[in-house]
Amino acid sequence: MNRREIIVGATALAACGPAESQATAAPFPMRRGVNLGNALEAPNEGDWGYRIELPHLDAIRDAGFDGIRLPVRFDAHAGATPPYAFGGDFWRRIDEIVEYALGLGLMVQLDMHHYEGMISEPERQRDRFLGMWAVIAQHYRGAPPGLFYEPFNEPNGRHWGASALMALQRELIAVIRERDARRLIVLGPGNWQNIDALRTWRPPEGENIAVSVHYYEPHAFTHQRAEWLGDAAPVFERDWGTSDDRAQVSDHIAQAARWSERRGFAMQLGEFGVNNAVGVQQRAAWTRAVRQACEANGMGWCVWDFAGAFPIWDRDAGAFIPLMRDALFA
Repeated sequence: MNRREIIVGATALAACGPAESQATAAPFPMRRGVNLGNALEAPNEGDWGYRIELPHLDAIRDAGFDGIRLPVRFDAHAGATPPYAFGGDFWRRIDEIVEYALGLGLMVQLDMHHYEGMISEPERQRDRFLGMWAVIAQHYRGAPPGLFYEPFNEPNGRHWGASALMALQRELIAVIRERDARRLIVLGPGNWQNIDALRTWRPPEGENIAVSVHYYEPHAFTHQRAEWLGDAAPVFERDWGTSDDRAQVSDHIAQAARWSERRGFAMQLGEFGVNNAVGVQQRAAWTRAVRQACEANGMGWCVWDFAGAFPIWDRDAGAFIPLMRDALFA
């Protein structure tokens, strides 16, 4: 299916938006998503061991997911000077995945991931960041509403307090809206999009703005023995799953849902997962608890990840890991 066929055949999604005056927020359109992590957010696809295959998208749709989040390291492929253009091969690859997923009826949340320069040197990188989003918004301005933009993954560190982040997000929305007036834009708070960071942050007012937070608590459990952390990898010296453990999950997710209800913005849990060094029984138990808490609170969710370091898919077997699939759907 080509892009024109997708656009003509697309149906509109419910608008998400602000307003303290709204009685309730519209639900986040993607209800059951999966991150295609460790692929296009690597410096080059395949560098981290996973390359997206189009039949994977069929398997995702057939399993019951209604969307994917596509993390992309756009800055590794953009020019260093205006207009910050991307190479043709790079665009063709992104278009291939986006168009195939949309053609299957999956929603696509296009996420700018691992822009480390913007985290550490915002003043130096600001024009390039906004310029890249001008290019992206122009490129996808005619795409169906099943494509969302998530412009800045996990802002964190000393440069990204709530006021600085909100100022950037206001600029960003203006840049995108000038080129793509109705696209759903997904924003998050600082401190790695932590739920607790919602207390001091709010997104700019406007139509078609939604909020996404991430959840990996307790970090010592979800990231225990994580290879990429080296000697800093935490240790969790017991099984997870006590009544207090489960209550903590429920309380955190409910906190995000209450914020959403008060503020009138659709809410998504955009990342949650446990790394593959942890036994699958424990991974599944935690994942099920988080998923159930999201659904109990009316939140959409998007698990991290499909076939990377926190997998729900067995690349050797070419199939979903049964316990992880059941944790998400049973």
